[in-house]
Amino acid sequence: MNAARKLTGGLILLVMLAGGLFMWAGNPYLWIRVVAARADTQTLSMGQAVFILAAIAITGFVMVKILAWLNAVYARAMGGSDDVTIRMPWNQSMRDGRTTGRTTSALDVVMVVSVVVALFAATIWFFFFASYG
Repeated sequence: MNAARKLTGGLILLVMLAGGLFMWAGNPYLWIRVVAARADTQTLSMGQAVFILAAIAITGFVMVKILAWLNAVYARAMGGSDDVTIRMPWNQSMRDGRTTGRTTSALDVVMVVSVVVALFAATIWFFFFASYG
């Protein structure tokens, strides 16, 4: 595989990771900020809550479609396959000689990484940067 193909694949994976992070962290933050900026009071009405939930769901659906399209672009850029072979430690044989034959797509890996990064960032924010009161 040539260097240009690897660079293109890496850039697509970075865009997919950014999209995944937006889907898990940026999407809810965006809609909460939009509703908060347009609110007249500090109390949340039922209509605003329903709007936030619906907007998050719709934006999430759109992000899933965009990430699936980027996964197809990645597959074409990498030569027709988006399969990535990753052997997790808990999925290895004790004898370490057998292979399970399972592959996962690049989108699966990106989504797991983006969820872990989003949870880690939320935990750091919650314990070190959030103000209470």
